[in-house]
Amino acid sequence: MAVTSGYALSLPATWIPIPTGFPWQSFDDPTAWATEVADSLLEGLDAPQEVRSGVREAAEALQTMPSPLPGALERFWRVEGIGGPTVVAHLYVTESDVDSAEGLMDMVRAGIGGRVQTWRVWTDTAFEHAIEAVIVAEIDGATVASVRQIGVRAGLVYLLDFLTEDPLLLEAVQSELQDIFRSIHFATGV
Repeated sequence: MAVTSGYALSLPATWIPIPTGFPWQSFDDPTAWATEVADSLLEGLDAPQEVRSGVREAAEALQTMPSPLPGALERFWRVEGIGGPTVVAHLYVTESDVDSAEGLMDMVRAGIGGRVQTWRVWTDTAFEHAIEAVIVAEIDGATVASVRQIGVRAGLVYLLDFLTEDPLLLEAVQSELQDIFRSIHFATGV
């Protein structure tokens, strides 16, 4: 079950939030949002209408796609490589009584199974306990890798997840995802 919590995070300039529903900020629907995204990403470029339409359609498709796990609270798109591989990460927040890094390890394979390739405990976050793990799994006949940052605070577990079939892409964005996860901070008392 996804929940709302008193957190905020910072996205690098190469990442933008993808709304999980509408209305969202000043946008009433996915088309208005996707049009604004395409216009802002292509601002100052002499891009033909087909390119603008392609970026708008890609943005709208990403907004309407289902999340890999149910209940994504937020979704983020790495826009630096428009036209290249699509990079979308999801943030999930759920209630839990986990109170240790070991407990988080028990949760890290949720929804995909597979095997943990690497993992480490983090101490430099706003969480009571936090870990990062890389998981490899077989899903629908394809080998998929996932990098997951997962932390717990005040009975809520936060999972930042990125799935890909390309291990080089995973490695290329892993440090950016770490920065996003580390940027999560909480209102006083949360």
